[in-house]
Amino acid sequence: MLNRRVLIVSLGALAVAACMPQGPVELNLGRGPSWYRYLAGDDIRQACAAGGPDRVRFVYNAIWTEQVRAYELKFTDYGAQVDQYVWGPGTLIAASLQGPEVRATKASIGIDQARLARLEQAMAASDVQGPSPQGTFLRSDNFYWVVASCRQGRFHFNAFQAGDRRFEALTFPAQLLEADRTGVAVNQPRRLDLPPLAGNPDRGESNVFTVQVSGESLDVARWD
Repeated sequence: MLNRRVLIVSLGALAVAACMPQGPVELNLGRGPSWYRYLAGDDIRQACAAGGPDRVRFVYNAIWTEQVRAYELKFTDYGAQVDQYVWGPGTLIAASLQGPEVRATKASIGIDQARLARLEQAMAASDVQGPSPQGTFLRSDNFYWVVASCRQGRFHFNAFQAGDRRFEALTFPAQLLEADRTGVAVNQPRRLDLPPLAGNPDRGESNVFTVQVSGESLDVARWD
């Protein structure tokens, strides 16, 4: 009875934590407003202004219940700093005393101007600054990248999901993963036989949920 009570309290605490505005290390991957805002790059958008620092966030959803990775690119005089985070397996709510893995494995690396130039070229080749796929539902049980950036005072958001030729053509992931120092093996994209989403696609069922690309962001208002 005591163990059950501890479990209930722990899950309740996790649910509350998911709604709090915390940094990427503290996010527990619960389906709360903080994670959606992080994924949409809301904090980058709010801080983006003329004369401010450039910044790029890459998030790789490698099937939600298996692995999620994030890379924060901050430009420096020598090149850039890349802060790296890996969560996994990202169980939504684990019905066990161990609970979900709530903290990321993290690392950070400085890259020089030459390596940054290669990453920038790969981003350009991937058309990161191009049009985003309006109306697309990004599925938690699929592989996708989202990129939120502030460059020269302008915010931009884009998304690339497996099953789309845009995803297959991406070249920036190889540059990011080459600089990865987390020590966690990458969950590489693989062929999936995904069933159609049933019912309301923004709610999902079981451990499957979606976020929708809308404007220069994701439609996260419904989670507030």
